[in-house]
Amino acid sequence: MRWVRLRMAEWATSAGMLPDDVDDLVLATYEALANVADHAYPQGPGEAWVEAGLAPPDEVVVVVSDRGRWRPPPADPGLRGRGMTLIAALTERVAVQRGDAGTSVVMHWRV
Repeated sequence: MRWVRLRMAEWATSAGMLPDDVDDLVLATYEALANVADHAYPQGPGEAWVEAGLAPPDEVVVVVSDRGRWRPPPADPGLRGRGMTLIAALTERVAVQRGDAGTSVVMHWRV
């Protein structure tokens, strides 16, 4: 996944984000992808998609999607299970869209 982090950093920088915001975007995107790997496909491998774009007037939007099944978090996640909390702290706004066709994490930052 190193190439994803590098590509996201290059793209966010070219979109005009400040270095600290680029770091936040890269970490949040990586965490969303890690959530796909950990939770979306419990029976084996699956696919994930990352889309990034600019939304008028001054937002960067990154969407991480899968075609897996949403599983509610456990009541006691132990030492894990803080990915969405981290993502929420790194973004201006985040929304999780769940459905029969999969899950999307939609993350927003101001430019």
